[in-house]
Amino acid sequence: MAAMDYTFLLSKNDNICFDILSRFTQQTDQTLNKEELAQSLSLTNYQLNKYFETMNADLAVVSEGSPSYLDEPNKGMWQSFGLTSYILQKVTLLYLNRAPLFTALEYEFFYNHLYTKKEYVANNYMSSSVFYRSLDSLEAVLEKHHFFQASSLYAGKEFTVRLHLFQLYYTLYNGVSEPFEPLNPLIDDMVSAIQAELPHTLSPTQETKLSTFLRIWLLRMLNANSIGTDQQLQVKASASKDAMMKKLQVLLSDQLELTEEEFNYLYSFLIAQGYLGFESMRELAADIPAVDELTKQFMAEMQANNVLLTTHLIDDNRLEDSLLSIHFQFTTFYIEPTTFINPEQVQFFAELYPSFDVVVSHNITKLQRREDLHLTQKMAVNLYFSYMFALINAIPTELMRDKVHICVDFSQGTLYTNYVIQSLSAFNHAHIIIDTQLADDTDIYISDFHSKKVTQTQVVWQDPPTPVDWSNLADLILDVKRKKLPELFPSQDSNNE
Repeated sequence: MAAMDYTFLLSKNDNICFDILSRFTQQTDQTLNKEELAQSLSLTNYQLNKYFETMNADLAVVSEGSPSYLDEPNKGMWQSFGLTSYILQKVTLLYLNRAPLFTALEYEFFYNHLYTKKEYVANNYMSSSVFYRSLDSLEAVLEKHHFFQASSLYAGKEFTVRLHLFQLYYTLYNGVSEPFEPLNPLIDDMVSAIQAELPHTLSPTQETKLSTFLRIWLLRMLNANSIGTDQQLQVKASASKDAMMKKLQVLLSDQLELTEEEFNYLYSFLIAQGYLGFESMRELAADIPAVDELTKQFMAEMQANNVLLTTHLIDDNRLEDSLLSIHFQFTTFYIEPTTFINPEQVQFFAELYPSFDVVVSHNITKLQRREDLHLTQKMAVNLYFSYMFALINAIPTELMRDKVHICVDFSQGTLYTNYVIQSLSAFNHAHIIIDTQLADDTDIYISDFHSKKVTQTQVVWQDPPTPVDWSNLADLILDVKRKKLPELFPSQDSNNE
């Protein structure tokens, strides 16, 4: 499936500026070594200094209120000030909107049936030679970056193009500004018409997502790019669905005729993104064999790896609902994520939930072997977190085989003991069982005094625990889990991610 990094649309110089600015945001001290940067990007000192000036000019354009800029407080070391991820997003949008390739993309996908190339060039105040050159190279560039490659199991060409256009605009405009601003009044009315038939009030993120989706949907229809038979999901009739369609038909009547096929496509998106509640999703998912197949595969992996003491007590419905939701989106309107995609964070969860990691990693490996899925690394990492959160939320600690027993026993009495027990609730998702009586299965004993009668690992807190004490306890819990892993899952390498 196509990876969602649309910086290839930026011009060469802006792409280098974007690269440098991104590097600043990844450094905790917000500094970069100029010499290392020159080597890494194969740039001369003169070129670097030119980019330095350009980036400061660009940051001045997008900064509001508190300034954002680059400086060289120490020779050879660049430092950024006020460069947040939000400012980086704003400057990326600035670069995108001045990229000739992006102008060519907007023409090709939204306006090529409405305007001639000559009319479009005149309206966009750009040189015709640059525009024609960009238009000629656009298809090859998009092919190279898998733009036309399906992002789900369930997609024809128009479905795929719309989905990737939506990913592009949703990712790069999200929270900064709205794409195609002249549409704002109409889109606001459309969102209101849809909201009236939804079971819950839209959250700000849901509203942004829907608003962006509607813009792409509307412009593709206006440009005579219909969904046709690409949209195979058939939504059942309902009073609420009919009411929503009628309201949208009225709003769009002076621009186009809203067909049953196109409304079906929009309504399927609402269901896939959870706007219409879980029962609607379950009903529509029944028509997609892959959803059931992937869910059953995951549940079988749970059984095969024997991560639970007993499987009959698990709330299968809750877990299966979560999995169905994951797989339904994955096989239909899969929006490649921009968060929970950092592979470095996987190790933390792998150590905290080693038995879940076994199941999740095995399952993702199986998906990666399938030729029909084209799983990118970002998708694999995001799926890892989705599966992990589904398991954490559905399975109680008591049922886990890799749980850690902690006995809390303070000489000062129950007030102190209960305070520490309450504080330990921050770790409650690390498969911890807290007891007040020492037992054979106790792994860690926490008290205010060291006891010779206790053979288990002891933690002594004579004062309320400090952040360092909590950090040390977290490390200790992970150590206990690591030692248990070979015994619980003999076939697993304890360093397995």
